[in-house]
Amino acid sequence: MPLHLKLDGNSTSPLYQQIVDKIRRDVAAGKLTPGYQLPTVRELADEMKISRGTIKHAYDQLEHLGIVEMTQGKGTFILGQSEDDSTSRKEKAMIAIDQLFDQLEDLGFTPREMEIYLNLKLRGLDERYDVVKVAVVDCNPETLHIIEQQLSQIGYAEVANFALSQMSDVAEKLNSDYDLILTTSTHFAQVEPFIHPSKVLGMMALMPSTQTVIRLAKLPDDAAVGLVCASDAFYGVVRRNCMGMGSWSESIRTQLFGNWNGLMTFLKDKDAVILPEGYSAFVSPQEKELLSAFERNGGQLIPYDYKIDRGSFLYVEEQIKRCMNKKRSL
Repeated sequence: MPLHLKLDGNSTSPLYQQIVDKIRRDVAAGKLTPGYQLPTVRELADEMKISRGTIKHAYDQLEHLGIVEMTQGKGTFILGQSEDDSTSRKEKAMIAIDQLFDQLEDLGFTPREMEIYLNLKLRGLDERYDVVKVAVVDCNPETLHIIEQQLSQIGYAEVANFALSQMSDVAEKLNSDYDLILTTSTHFAQVEPFIHPSKVLGMMALMPSTQTVIRLAKLPDDAAVGLVCASDAFYGVVRRNCMGMGSWSESIRTQLFGNWNGLMTFLKDKDAVILPEGYSAFVSPQEKELLSAFERNGGQLIPYDYKIDRGSFLYVEEQIKRCMNKKRSL
């Protein structure tokens, strides 16, 4: 099956990102199946009349996302997508929304009219469902952000984050306002004394994704590797999990967001930089540009994709369903 990539030169989205998004949608829709070989960088660049660097950047992003595998001397192939992957539900939703918008556009509706009618329907849906209020407690903002993003995929869960250091101040609010309280296995014993016995306190286990582990394991022993994050606590998490992956893990250094001059100096001697998944939530525009320039100049950016393990995720889904059923029975 040939690729049908139509790029919009007037879009604010970069060309490489448009290629990534189109291939992701085609994979999620089943149009590109596991094992399908994409054109070479040169072939696709020549076909689309754009630079090879743009195509290479798109392919690199697709490999980072676990959508393709690039094998030296053989080519770039679509990987199998697990039905249990936490992003599959989101991908399917985005495809359905795109199809709906296409249909409404064919009927002559403007974006503003679509917004009005969709809001009306959403208000109707809100009246049919109760929201389960979920509180998540952890010691660092990076992990809280990652957990919130993953739990947002569960329908009718309204998630709020709380710092472990503030437990004595927020305990009353947690016990009175929230249906389900979650924390990591590391901090369960610290959170439990603050939670009323009538409340549901759940424990989650987190681990780096397979893709993250593979990328870190591929780093040469002599690589100069740094970690840029928002808190010392997250640095401790990553440092513990990286130990033993290579000699580079013994000399890893860290730089906190919030000091772009310091970041500029920090990046100068680095071959690779580990970042929290979703790091854009923590960086200034200047820091984001520094990191982009680092990657353009050949440095590796490795998002540390820290995931709720499958068993914990299923447990949380079940607890949310129980809270929902309980609220409906009242």
